[in-house]
Amino acid sequence: MTTTVTRARGRTGSSAASSHLTGTGAMVRLALRRDRIKLTIWLVAITALVPRFYYAAVSAVVPTPQALAEASQMIRVSFMRVLGGPLFGEVTTQSYFLAAYWVEFLLAAAIMNMMLMTRHTRAEEQTGRAELIRAAVVGRHAQLTGALVVAVISNVALAALTTAATIGIGFPTGSALLFGASLAATGLLFAGVTAVTAQVTEHPRGANGLAGIVLFTAWLLRGAGALQSPEGGPLFWLSPIGWSQQTRVLADERWWPLGLSVLLAGLLVAGAYSLASRRDLGASLMAPRPGRASAPSWLRSPFTLALRLQQAAILAWGAAFLAVGLVLGAMTGGMAETDLPIFSGADFGRAWISLMVFTGSLYTGVFVVLSVLRLRSEEVRGRIAPVLAGPTGRSTWYWSSLLVTALAAVVLPVVYGAALGIGAALSTGEPGLVGEVTWASLIRAPEVLVLLAVPAALLGLAPRAVNAAWAVLVYSGFMQVLGSYMNLPGWLVNTSVLSHLPWHPLGSFAPVATVVLTVLAAALTILGLYGLRRRDLTSG
Repeated sequence: MTTTVTRARGRTGSSAASSHLTGTGAMVRLALRRDRIKLTIWLVAITALVPRFYYAAVSAVVPTPQALAEASQMIRVSFMRVLGGPLFGEVTTQSYFLAAYWVEFLLAAAIMNMMLMTRHTRAEEQTGRAELIRAAVVGRHAQLTGALVVAVISNVALAALTTAATIGIGFPTGSALLFGASLAATGLLFAGVTAVTAQVTEHPRGANGLAGIVLFTAWLLRGAGALQSPEGGPLFWLSPIGWSQQTRVLADERWWPLGLSVLLAGLLVAGAYSLASRRDLGASLMAPRPGRASAPSWLRSPFTLALRLQQAAILAWGAAFLAVGLVLGAMTGGMAETDLPIFSGADFGRAWISLMVFTGSLYTGVFVVLSVLRLRSEEVRGRIAPVLAGPTGRSTWYWSSLLVTALAAVVLPVVYGAALGIGAALSTGEPGLVGEVTWASLIRAPEVLVLLAVPAALLGLAPRAVNAAWAVLVYSGFMQVLGSYMNLPGWLVNTSVLSHLPWHPLGSFAPVATVVLTVLAAALTILGLYGLRRRDLTSG
């Protein structure tokens, strides 16, 4: 028997590149199929907020030409430019809408893309699904490319929908196109940012955390640049968010700043491919810190284990609360000095602090929902089975995890309130605001505990529907913030979890509402435990 040995032909560069992208079309179809609901919710929600914010502003803030002139003056001369603005060109209700809300839409586009990219890259590797997919005829870069293609499709859809929505509120067609394109450009840029961070860290939370730091830095630079000049100073140009706003929609419009976002996005994507080629599947460029050979004595209870698992998230949120609180509190002095007829007879500085305290409850609500969703994720991935195989029962695991989250839901608002009070005290010269604002943040804890109890109840009773907790949070914030502007009935506004504790005047305590909300939170949590003890655990 003879065997003939021939020299293997080397692949050409183009064929090798093609093999790395094999199966990209299938990855795109799979991602679109999996995200058909999530992406639809994101796109519809962002688009629906265009007319909602516009008509809320027109009916409540700028109902008359005089009120419009006063509000535009406030944005141009006060610290409001940090949150919104700048205001370019002629003052109209449409230009005021941009000055007040454009930043919020840019942030929403960025967050949508960050979550999308992490979900289809690093999360797939952590769960092991990427390994199963790569076992088939799928190239090395097919999943990353598929996620990027879905991001492009999503941003094009976002641009088209928001363009139609802004035309509906009176924007010229060209201006509406530029507004929609500004959201898409920012979204694509942060898709590129997350594509890079997904190569750096081992866990999806780490990838989102690094991308979130980039987004927060961009927001801070944009705000600092807005303070430098009414139309944006030098620091404004260091922020990708600032680039989108420098298109000057409804004024001397220009498209070229969006080229900066597209160029940087392209460079980031190229960097992501380069980094992906230099690591193994499931590995990260940032090597995980090796753990100890044995656990310390204090880490041998379910409570301390839950604390250890949430430690990084709590510290990250605490740092963010500290920074945001100081920035927002520092704006109080400028708000207090606002002397416009639209605010006659009102202490606008204290009203501003009250609104920011309420906003802190929303931020904390996001944290507690994410914490409970992590428990569901641990169950689906099979990580709680080894814990429950020992002496730890379901009840102990459930209560320990929720207790850590509940304690964090009390501590984080205190950190935020103290930072907000310090910033306010430094800007107004009133040191008493530190304690007053901290107390005002603390007494809102019961409503946050209810927002925690809702996903906890769903985790036990209907685990597949646990994501519905987001709807409760969004609905509650929407009804409380915009319900009065829309002249909705009081009973409907009161269906919001966040509508029962007064947020103005500052530090008002409502004992009856506090007791009712606390009892409701306890009852929902007990219901969740009842369901958890009577259902099977799921995995896969």
